[in-house]
Amino acid sequence: MKGTILMNPNRKLIFGAASILVLLLIALTVRLLVPYDFESAIYTNPIKSDNDAQLTKSNKPALTPPAPSATVPPENKAKMVVFPQEGIPVLMYHSIKTLPGNSLGVPVKQFTEEMAWLCRQGYHSISPDDLYESLINQGLVPEKPILLTFDDGYSDNYSSAWPILRQYGFRATFFIITNSTGRGMMNWDQLSDLSKQGNTVASHTVHHLDLSKLSESQQEREMTVSKLEIESHLGVGVQSLCFPSGKYNKTTLALMPKAGYKLGFTTKPGKVYLGDNLLTLNRERIYGSMPMASFQWLFP
Repeated sequence: MKGTILMNPNRKLIFGAASILVLLLIALTVRLLVPYDFESAIYTNPIKSDNDAQLTKSNKPALTPPAPSATVPPENKAKMVVFPQEGIPVLMYHSIKTLPGNSLGVPVKQFTEEMAWLCRQGYHSISPDDLYESLINQGLVPEKPILLTFDDGYSDNYSSAWPILRQYGFRATFFIITNSTGRGMMNWDQLSDLSKQGNTVASHTVHHLDLSKLSESQQEREMTVSKLEIESHLGVGVQSLCFPSGKYNKTTLALMPKAGYKLGFTTKPGKVYLGDNLLTLNRERIYGSMPMASFQWLFP
């Protein structure tokens, strides 16, 4: 018929095959350019958002130890009272770790049970500054006050003790040897984190030497240098000194106020009472494998 173009059947077949090939190439190109998530069965955007970048940063190891799995209900605001006549207990810990043959190591399980018991009994932790204000200026303290102290600055004080303390709503005082930060002891970043979260970092001297056997100038250096190092690194004032192994003499006590110390802590057992010498305050040592009944006997 005039005006009609007849196509060869072979050409139709070739044209159809070519069209299918073009469509397949287009589909393949789209598939390669847009990644497919087979598990969610959706196409995903390969460009990372700002939120993705923030998530990546948050996956880096955090400085603060992870919070304990168990949670404790928020405690009610403590009733404030005058200095209790029965005295204020000051507990002395060292390492929170099982140390075979060494009573300075308190196992994590034991420490957890002790903090849980104190929490159930309604005790409230205070700082050395709180204690000083109450002793000198009749400042009020929380009902059932307690001062929790840790000597030497072991790294497990941060990794093990602090999460447990925080779980039960307690703060503590960490007496550190400034020449022994790091190397199995807490480093300055960890100490700074503890300080920022309401804990106290105070002096246990520079080298943990027996002060009673040092000359006056040596004692002065041990006290002043450690104090200045803590203040320089953490930006906090240091007013408390813990005597290494509880050793001191008259020279030590005469030098303390000159060096800027207001409180001194010994290893002598007993509570703190109104009228006590502020430079030689008692503490109760908590040792590894201490029976719970013995621990509870320390409290009124």
